[in-house]
Amino acid sequence: MKTLFSRILLAQVVAVVLALAVVTVITRVSLTLGFEAFLQQQEAAVLRQVAPLFADVHRRSPGWGALRDKPENWRRIWRLNRAVDGPSRRGPGPGPGRERPRDAAEVAATPGLDPEFRWMARPGRGMLRERLFLLDAERNHVAGARPDSIDEHALEPIHDTGQTVGWIGFTATDAVVPPDAQRFLGGQLKITALALAIALVVAVVLAWTLAGTVSRPVQRMAQTVRRLSRGDYEARAPQGSTDEIGRLSSHVNQLAASLHKNRTARQRWMAEIAHELRTPVAVMKGEIEAIADGVRAVDARTTASLLEEVDQLARMVDDLQALALADAGALDLRKESVDLAELAAQAADTFRSRLAERGIRLDTRLQKDVCVIGDTQRLRQLLHNLLENTTRYTEHGGSVRLDVSGGPAARLRVEDSGPGVDDDQLGHLFDRFYRVEGSRARATGGSGLGLSICRTIVEAHGGSLRAEHGETGGLSICAELPLNGGAG
Repeated sequence: MKTLFSRILLAQVVAVVLALAVVTVITRVSLTLGFEAFLQQQEAAVLRQVAPLFADVHRRSPGWGALRDKPENWRRIWRLNRAVDGPSRRGPGPGPGRERPRDAAEVAATPGLDPEFRWMARPGRGMLRERLFLLDAERNHVAGARPDSIDEHALEPIHDTGQTVGWIGFTATDAVVPPDAQRFLGGQLKITALALAIALVVAVVLAWTLAGTVSRPVQRMAQTVRRLSRGDYEARAPQGSTDEIGRLSSHVNQLAASLHKNRTARQRWMAEIAHELRTPVAVMKGEIEAIADGVRAVDARTTASLLEEVDQLARMVDDLQALALADAGALDLRKESVDLAELAAQAADTFRSRLAERGIRLDTRLQKDVCVIGDTQRLRQLLHNLLENTTRYTEHGGSVRLDVSGGPAARLRVEDSGPGVDDDQLGHLFDRFYRVEGSRARATGGSGLGLSICRTIVEAHGGSLRAEHGETGGLSICAELPLNGGAG
């Protein structure tokens, strides 16, 4: 199985090897071409130095007849010139039994050598002597080596009395780099290869370190994810950096915290659901047992009590189903254009008598033609839940105000006269099964799901819901919904 460590290490090593190979090739080619260019420049410099000497020969002869008609002069010059070279730079010096090299004066005094060519008896590189050739003004061969082809750019002109009387140059050769230079280049390439080998070793060590630096945190995160997959939501990935891996570790830890929070909330919700269902079931069970034992007669009062408990169970089941659908993203909304003010007026008429029985005054301020795109039944449920909540909690003799207004968004507000809630409780009013007072009786407090369902409905319509302190000391709940095409 290929691990992340091995992949990173292999990728780094391959990249380094390829880079070093490219550097090696470029270095070799650059050294060779650079040295060849240097030698060509040296040859051009030699030709520039030699050209005036040939011009002097042309002026003294005159012409090139002395060299064209007597090729032995050219050969004799190079034969004598090789003699004055002496031992090679890498060979032994003069010793017993070895012929002492002759200097230029001795060569110049050699019989048979024309005085005009004594300058050519100076020591030089034999390789260049063998490649040197002389052409006349029309580029006809005069003496020296015979080139296969003539590169005009490599020729040096010979000028006499302001005119070009000939050309001098070197023949092309495959072995442009002399043996000594080749040995020098070989040594340089060996040094370069050694340096590249050292660089490769260092790069492998660094790649090994980098692979470990990258793979170790990933392995630890993988262990954390495996623990999370087994249900251990308290597992956390170590965080030691601020780079991408560090941010990934932070995201994994956030995921773990979210999973832990959701599991805790789910467990608490299940316990609260069981608690909420247990009470009406216990009440119904007690009444039915009383009827069965003959303690309580089956009359209208008993039947009404049982129906009330059944209705409460049915409402709770409906609320739980709505929340479950919202959590699953499957809350069915049949959207159409809805006049929010008209819907609020209908809800006010429904609750007005109940509020009057408790001595609570209901005031409405409904702006006309405030239309939204929404589900009529869900928006009606929103209004009923808000009014039901304020009906339960508003004190006797208080007041409730229902407002609908337009603007940038449709605004629905339900505000009561109290009692109010503390600041730290405002943010929890929309939590499931939350009650401001845990000691409230069920008949007053409800199931604790109404406001949570309100928030679900509003958010499903693309709006927002918030709780604030009312102007008269009570609670104000405001819902904002998108208008239908800006109407309002």
